[in-house]
Amino acid sequence: MYMKFFFIGFFIILVSCTNTVNIKNEKKGELKAGYQLVVSSEKRILLDYETAPKPPYVQMMKNLNGKQILTFFNPHKYAIYFYDYETAAYTGKIEYEKQGPNAILALDGYYIKNMDSIYVYSRSLVEVVLTDSTGRVKQRISLCNNRSNREWFRYYPQYIPATDNPLIEYQGKLIMTGLSPFSIADSLIRKFHFTACIDLISSNVEFTHTYPRELYGSDANWQDPFFMQPYPELSPTGELLYSFPISHDVYITQRDAEDYRTVYAGSNAARTIHSINDGSEKTPKEVILAHILQQDLYGAIRHDPYRKVYYRFMSQGIPDASVKTRLEEKPVTVIMMDEQFNYMGETVIGTGEEWNWKNSVVTSEGLVMEYIDPNVDSGEEYLILKTFTIEKISQ
Repeated sequence: MYMKFFFIGFFIILVSCTNTVNIKNEKKGELKAGYQLVVSSEKRILLDYETAPKPPYVQMMKNLNGKQILTFFNPHKYAIYFYDYETAAYTGKIEYEKQGPNAILALDGYYIKNMDSIYVYSRSLVEVVLTDSTGRVKQRISLCNNRSNREWFRYYPQYIPATDNPLIEYQGKLIMTGLSPFSIADSLIRKFHFTACIDLISSNVEFTHTYPRELYGSDANWQDPFFMQPYPELSPTGELLYSFPISHDVYITQRDAEDYRTVYAGSNAARTIHSINDGSEKTPKEVILAHILQQDLYGAIRHDPYRKVYYRFMSQGIPDASVKTRLEEKPVTVIMMDEQFNYMGETVIGTGEEWNWKNSVVTSEGLVMEYIDPNVDSGEEYLILKTFTIEKISQ
């Protein structure tokens, strides 16, 4: 996360953060669980010697025959790999160039509409590039046409596409959810829009959706992308849902609207989340890291159309975390809700040391998540995917 923003480090907006925001979990300890998640199956995909586990971006898609196809980005080969999900068989790849007319600089996420329309994000140039299955560039769409303006970063988002922050297509629009890497001055909070909507016909780009003032206003100190990344999902009716890391609620809006409605979607165990109590212009990194480790922070929200439920992720805080504590040591919780956001239950699945929980997708079988097996020492590497299904808790 930090490395992806090194190149924009000199663009830090220096604001004096003096107010502490406290976001209370009003339903802590009051929710009753009726269901839990259990591991029901495992799939091991054998990787070649040029491919490593924990790919930075995964998309599950269906081909023309309705087969589920697992795709992921291999940064070493600078290629998108394709596997038949049912058989775990490798079926091909698309390699991209780093030089020349078809170059994609710093490829950092993609969306496969079909094999003739593959949209990839170029981080270096802040653009979405339309390619085909050979890697040939067909069109380039800038997400920041006025980068010559030295203050563009005050109003335009940065983007960290990932499996838990995917590019989403809806009604002819490609939606990218960005973020401000650092706190936003209260005077700018209604001017900074973090969502880019690309019209796939005209290529026009529209920016929408601002940070909720009750979360990020009052010049509160949230000086890190961990606090600032909204995680998007589409509801069955086409509304956009945003899971903000610091909110027990989910924020719901239309693609082209600016107002939100909220619904409670929190954990029964989550505590009050508060901003960093540091009013300096540049908070020390060790203070930020300690705050990330000690806070309960929410992650992606995923809709499961097969079982008509939502899954929402949360990394639990470690109150006594020190500078020696690793982020992967935080326990991971998955919260389950029905489509009306009624609480169904939650499950602590383990820690980030064994679950690459950010690589989670929904399939017809259930919630699929990448597992990191510490005992694999055969010299062969696998992408290990375990499927969670919902089980009623016996009373």
